[in-house]
Formats: sequence, C-alpha cells, structure tokens
Amino acid sequence: MPSVTSIVARSFPDHIIGKENQLPWHLRTDLKLFKQRTQGHAIIMGRKTFESLGNPLQNRINIVLSRSPIEESDEVKWATNPETALLLADAYSIYLHRTEFFVIGGEQIYDLFYKFINKIWLTEVFCGRMNGDAKFDRKFSEPEWRIRTEQDFPAGVHDDWPFRITKILRRKPVHRERSKDEFVKVDVDIMRQLEQWTPDEVGLSSDVEEAEPLRFI
Repeated sequence: MPSVTSIVARSFPDHIIGKENQLPWHLRTDLKLFKQRTQGHAIIMGRKTFESLGNPLQNRINIVLSRSPIEESDEVKWATNPETALLLADAYSIYLHRTEFFVIGGEQIYDLFYKFINKIWLTEVFCGRMNGDAKFDRKFSEPEWRIRTEQDFPAGVHDDWPFRITKILRRKPVHRERSKDEFVKVDVDIMRQLEQWTPDEVGLSSDVEEAEPLRFI
C-alpha cells in the first residue's frame, strides 16, 4: 500500500504548531515547499485544520476526518473515522499512481496516524518561546528513526523567522496490506464513488498518460 508521510511545522523549543487554529508565523518558503511536495497527492487532515485553510488545497484530494459532516466535492472527501480516511487515501493514491500520501494535522490527527508514518518532513521554526494551544511534542531518536537530510533557511522578507527542515525516516518502514474485501467492508459507497471518479475532474494528473481503473488484491 502507499506509504504515509507527515508534514509538520513547529516552534523551537516549545513545539507549538498552532494558536487559535492558525499558524503563529508566516514562512512563505516553507509553504512553497509544502505545496511542491503535496500537489497531486491525497492529504489527510482534521476538521479544524481544514477550516483554518479557508478553501480546499488545489490539485490535491483533501480528506477531512471529522465527526461532523463535511460538504464533499470532487476534491474534498469526508471520513468519519481513521479507517475510512486511510481507505480513501490509499484508493486515490493507487488511482493516481502515487507511492505516498500526507498527514498534515492537527495535533490529534498526527497522534492518530503516528504508528503508520514512515517519513516526516519536520520544520523547526526558531522563534523562541511562545504560547499556543496545539503542540507536536514527539522526539525522533535512535534506534527507531534516522535523520536523512537537514536544510537551514534564514529569516527574510517573506519568512518571519529562520527555520530548519529535517527529513526523518523510520528505520523499519511500516508495510500495510489490504484486500479488496477490506476496502468494501469499510464503506460500500466509496467503491462506487471511485468507479465514477477521474483525476481530470479536479485537475489532477497521474504519472502515466492514462490512469488504469482501480484494481485491488
């Protein structure tokens, strides 16, 4: 199955990721890199994160995990539980020939999917002490994790603070498996939706000229 990647931006040293449902900084460079990495992929988020965006992220399948109904469209899908969110992300990733999808927040969503994560893009914002109401307080140490790359960025006209982006990999990747029966068992309507869905409807493109119909083991 497709691999699961998290993208997280947090303050250093307090590990704050949000304040009143907003990012407590503006880093245009980081947002640009986020866009480059996630475009054309499925992304999973919680309701508060979705609401904070204002609009669905374009050229992506926005999967929103929420107990309350979310208005759906070709690019927005509502999941009532983590299992359905994973099912949708897997199915759309397979259709689009993507090898990964992304978990983008907030705090509870990161915790829910942590056990599935194989890669993390971690942005540490060097803004000093700050208060917030959402945190990402995990540590990624040996022997479970290893740092693959680190890159530092200075503060500038479009970036409030200096920051560092670290690519972190799980040493023993989580390999998930599913059968067609598992997909259908979660929500029979999902398979019907996917049979009628094409990437062109939301401006997405696959890695091949024509996407093959969905096929599962």
